[in-house]
Amino acid sequence: MSSPTADTPRALIAGRFLAFAGLVLVAFSMRAAVAALSPLIPAISQSYELNTAAIALLGSIAPLSFAAGGIFTPRIERRIGIERTLILALVLMIVGHILRATSVNWQTLALGTLSALVGMGFANVAMPPAVRKYFPDKVSTMTAIYMSVMSISAFLPALIAVPVADVISWRGSLLQWAIFAVIALIPWILEYRAHRNDKNPNVADTADVVRKVHPWRSPTAWSVGLVLAVSSITGYAMYAWMPVILIDIAGVTPAQSGALLALFAGIGLPLAFVTPGLAKRMGKHVHWLVTISSVFFLVGYLGLLFAPEHLIWLWVAIVGTGCLEFPLALTLVNLRTANVRSSMALSGFAQIVAYLSAAMAPPLMGILYSSTNSWTVVLTTLLVVSVAANIPAALILRRNRMVDAELKLS
Repeated sequence: MSSPTADTPRALIAGRFLAFAGLVLVAFSMRAAVAALSPLIPAISQSYELNTAAIALLGSIAPLSFAAGGIFTPRIERRIGIERTLILALVLMIVGHILRATSVNWQTLALGTLSALVGMGFANVAMPPAVRKYFPDKVSTMTAIYMSVMSISAFLPALIAVPVADVISWRGSLLQWAIFAVIALIPWILEYRAHRNDKNPNVADTADVVRKVHPWRSPTAWSVGLVLAVSSITGYAMYAWMPVILIDIAGVTPAQSGALLALFAGIGLPLAFVTPGLAKRMGKHVHWLVTISSVFFLVGYLGLLFAPEHLIWLWVAIVGTGCLEFPLALTLVNLRTANVRSSMALSGFAQIVAYLSAAMAPPLMGILYSSTNSWTVVLTTLLVVSVAANIPAALILRRNRMVDAELKLS
């Protein structure tokens, strides 16, 4: 069975069930390593010391690993193909989950986290091109599906981490996610076996210019990177510090802070389902989604700053809604490119920009808090960065240009 082509539209999973199952299962594994750890920090600290510096480092591993994925995944995919790239990503996740569950100090916890998150970084970059390869006639629909599942994989681990740890220990709580990654391996191994003799469809595509001219010369590529960066900075800052922040500023319990983190992540589920189709329908007006996101960030952070004791769940939900830019950026990876190769190039580039920026957020928050002993400066900084970075991104997207066209003109 060859890969589907754009001129043969059909039912969503007709003749490509393995690819559909593989994408959904990978998506379910793509946020567990991030979301499952933060609520367990107090329990892990009872087994061995985790100081502020260690927590900040653990928070920084995620965006740095994802940036590494942006650098290396396009090169790896050109050598071994999308299927084996996803297999490699899942193997790294499995190894990471096992190392974290058996860790004896923060260094081994960090090593396991690094392995799991590098695997997630590879999957981050490979997923949009995989959608384009197997579902070129259903790009927005399939993007919405896998992004929705990925949102579940972000809030579910945060929601159940502490209750599961109470029953089977924090080690068992972390280890359970290795099982799902193993299950996700199965369809991709079968898909690779079915296609291992196929010619790589990217070899003869029309995106030679993307290999010769780096996407950093495309303003549209930068705008997609900025959109993804704003969401990533907010997301990884909150995953690293939200439970601690909410306990301090709102007086919630650790269990309540975990539930609020799950709410923050869970808001991504409806956003992931709605945003890809909305972005496609808005077409050249898609920049308005970036503006709307800025408004949500502004209102949410102001609520956390000035009224944390009242309606804390509402402010958390509003900030989470601002992160609609995450599914928007991944949708733009395919909407602003013409083929699989340029999609892979833009996906990698955008994630380098986004996650190198996001890597600075957790340690910077720790430094600001240590210097001021107040979360006010921290939350104000996040507010300013979120709104300011969205301005050039919206202005560039307003031009409605394709990355391929901009690179050919350069």
